[in-house]
Amino acid sequence: MADDTDIIKQRRICAQILVDVILSKIKVLDALKKIPKETGDDSINTCFHILVHYESDEDLRKTDNVYKEVQDDFLVEAAEILARGENLPYNIIKEYKDYYQNSDLFYRKPNRHNFIKRLLKFINI
Repeated sequence: MADDTDIIKQRRICAQILVDVILSKIKVLDALKKIPKETGDDSINTCFHILVHYESDEDLRKTDNVYKEVQDDFLVEAAEILARGENLPYNIIKEYKDYYQNSDLFYRKPNRHNFIKRLLKFINI
C-alpha cells in the first residue's frame, strides 16, 4: 500500500490518463493498463472501473450524442478531482464499488496464481 504522497501522485497519473482518453491520445484498453495497481486507494480503483464502463459504452456514445457529452463531462470532472489529488466523491466510489465488488476486472500484477485464476475464468470453469 502506498503512502499519502504516493497516492496523490498516482491520482494525478490517473487524471492525466483520463484526459488522454478524452482527447483520444490513448485508447481505453491501453489506458487501463497504465492505471496504478494495488494501491489500496478507492479513488484509483474507481478510476479503473470508470474507464471499463466508458469502454463498454463505446457503441452507445457513437449513436447518442447527449450520452457521449454527459459521459465525457463525467470523465473531465473525475480528472479534475484526481488532478488535485483529492478523493473522488463518496457516492461515485460507492456506485462503482458496489457494482464491481465481487469482480476481478482490475489488472493485477502478473503472477502464477492470478494467471491461473484468469485462465480458469476465461475457459469458464
